[in-house]
Amino acid sequence: MKGLIFEALAPEADAAPNRTDVACFIGFAKTRALETPVPLRRWLQHEGWWSTATSTGVQSGAESLYDVPVPIHNWEQFDQLFAWDEREYADAATLGATYLGAALRSFFAQGGRKCYVISLGEPVALSDDRARRDAMLLQLVPHYTGQRSRRGEWHGLHHLFGLPEVSFVSMPDLAELASVYREDTVTPVEVPPPEPQFVECSQATAPEAEKQVIYLAPPRCTDSEYVIWRTVLRRAAQFISEFRRDAQLLAALPLPHQASSAARDLLAFMHLQGWLSGNLQTSNSLATAFLQLGFPWLQQDYAGDLPANLEPPEGVMAGLLARNALTRGTFRSATALNIQDVIDIAPRLAQQERFALNPAAPPTASPRAPLIDRVSLLGQTPEGFRLLSDVTTGNDLNYRQGNINRTIALVMRAARAIGEAYVFEASGERLWQQIEDRLSDVLTAMQAAGALAGQRPEDAFQVRCDRSTMMQQDIDSGRVIVLVTLRPAASIETLRIQLAIGDGGRVSLSALGMEAA
Repeated sequence: MKGLIFEALAPEADAAPNRTDVACFIGFAKTRALETPVPLRRWLQHEGWWSTATSTGVQSGAESLYDVPVPIHNWEQFDQLFAWDEREYADAATLGATYLGAALRSFFAQGGRKCYVISLGEPVALSDDRARRDAMLLQLVPHYTGQRSRRGEWHGLHHLFGLPEVSFVSMPDLAELASVYREDTVTPVEVPPPEPQFVECSQATAPEAEKQVIYLAPPRCTDSEYVIWRTVLRRAAQFISEFRRDAQLLAALPLPHQASSAARDLLAFMHLQGWLSGNLQTSNSLATAFLQLGFPWLQQDYAGDLPANLEPPEGVMAGLLARNALTRGTFRSATALNIQDVIDIAPRLAQQERFALNPAAPPTASPRAPLIDRVSLLGQTPEGFRLLSDVTTGNDLNYRQGNINRTIALVMRAARAIGEAYVFEASGERLWQQIEDRLSDVLTAMQAAGALAGQRPEDAFQVRCDRSTMMQQDIDSGRVIVLVTLRPAASIETLRIQLAIGDGGRVSLSALGMEAA
C-alpha cells in the first residue's frame, strides 16, 4: 500500500425500498460555498436529479443542491454541505440554527441512520411579510393536479415520487412560515455559576459568546395563522394518501399565540376547527392515518441556537421512529424508547390537559377522546423523556395507532417489490400463485418477528389472489388484485387489505376494512 486515501463521502449505495427507517426532511437552509463532493455529484447525475430537462427545456437542479434530494448518512455529512448554523435572525451578530438543521441534528442524535434533505433555499427572514411566507409554503407543498408529473417538474414534497426508500416525511419550517414574526422578547432561565475550584494554570481563552438568538420569541400562531398551517398540512397529507401510502407525515403542532383560542384549550380548538372530524375528504379535516402530530416543543441541552431554545419535535420523532424500526421493528410502538438530550418541554402540559375528555367534541367514532389519543405527545416519565403516545390523527380507533399504519406500509412495500419483479409476466393462474406465495412468505416472516398476532401463520393472516379477487376486466387490463387479511399484534381487530398491482409494478390500496377478530 503506497499511502492512505481519505474520502469525505463514500459512494452512495442503491436505494433499498424495503427499509422502514429512512426519513425525508424538506425545508430551508443555504448551502456552504464548497464544491459538491465527487461521490454525491456522481449519484445526483446517475439518478437524474441533475441536468433533468423540464417541459420548458430548462435544466432543473443542474449543479445545485437546492430543490433536489441529497442523501445524508450522518450529521458530519450534513454539516459539510449545508450552512445550517449561519442563519441571520436579526442581523449579522444574531446567528443561529435553521429549523431544518435542528431537525437533522435531533434525527441523528436519536438514532437515525439515513435521510434525504431537500433544501429549497435560504430560510425566511424575520421581516418577511405574509406574501413572502405564503410563496415559501407553496415551495414546500406545491399544488398538484392528481396526476404523476415528470421528474423535471417535481418540487418540494413532490420529490417523494422518486424516493421509494422514504418512510417518514417532515417539514420543520412549516410552523414558522405559517406565522408572522412578532418582536416579543424572551428571558432565558439563568443558571447559577459553578462553585470556584482549583485548576491548573493554562492559557487564557476568551469566553464563548452568548447566542443572542435565544432572546427572540419562537414562532406562534394566531387563529388565522393556524388556518394557513392547516391548509398546507392538509394538502401535504392528501398528496401522501394519494401517491405515497407507505410513508408517514410527521408535523409539529405550532405553539399557540396567547391571543389564540388554542392557548386556552388546544383539544377543544382542534375540534372546533374541524381538524379531527371525518377524513381528508371532509372540509378542514386533518384526520388521517398518514399524519402524526407532535407536541409540545422541546429544549435540547446542546442547542441554545434557536429562538427561546425551542425546537419543533418532528426531528426527534423521526429519529425515534427510525431507531425503533432498526432495533425493535417498525410494527412496534415507539413509546418504549427514551429520548436523548431533551432537558425540558414547552408548554408543560398538566395531567388534566393530556387526559381530560373533551365534552365539546362532535359525535364521531371517538367523540370524547383526550389529547393524548389524538396527538403524539412527548413528556417526562420516571425513566426520562419519552414519546407518551404513538398515534395518528385518524378517526378509526384501531387504525389510529401509529404502528398499525406502519405495519400496513410494510406490507405495501413488500407488495410493491413483488409487483416490480413480475411486471413483465402475463397475468394468469401461474402468476397469481407466485404472487400469493411471495406475499405469504413475507407475512410469515412478519408473524415470526411478532408483527402479527397468532401462534401460527394461518392464525395471523390469509392471502388470496385468484379469479375471486378480480373481474375479467381487471385480468384483460393486466391488473392483479390481492386480498390480504391480517391480524396486527397491536390490535384485537382484523385488517382486510385489497392491493392492486398495476402497470410498472405500482401498488395501490384498493380497499381497507376491519372485522372483529
